[in-house]
Amino acid sequence: MNDARAAGRLVGNPGFLSARFTSVAATVSNRALARFGLRTRSYSLVEIAASSGGLSQRDIGRILWLDKAHVVRLVDEVVAMGLVVRTKDPRDGRVWLIRATPQGEAVAEEAGRALDDAFADLLRRLSADERAAALTTLRRLAFDLQASDDED
Repeated sequence: MNDARAAGRLVGNPGFLSARFTSVAATVSNRALARFGLRTRSYSLVEIAASSGGLSQRDIGRILWLDKAHVVRLVDEVVAMGLVVRTKDPRDGRVWLIRATPQGEAVAEEAGRALDDAFADLLRRLSADERAAALTTLRRLAFDLQASDDED
């Protein structure tokens, strides 16, 4: 039996569909990132640090949708790998900025290419227009919409 048919009305449920795709995407990501000693979240931290030039742990937590304790553990893990460092914010000495090391910048670049290749393979059955539309929709879902409890 076709999995989509067997799922019944779940095929129209955004929560189910996003959770299912998240599982697929995490598997693809983690396989592609394994050779760098990274997983999805640790790569995301290195990429954010490299592309931003340095952000506070609070900002990183907001982008990754993680609470403070998770961000601290994640930063500790990636600092120990030598991919990022904590530096004091010159504008506010109470704030730690997370910056990519030169090694972290190189790993972010190479791992990013590996992810691009892995997702190109995963999405190969979609047309270029479908891939572009899917990314646009996912970007909007990830960054433009908030759960009603978070809008206050």
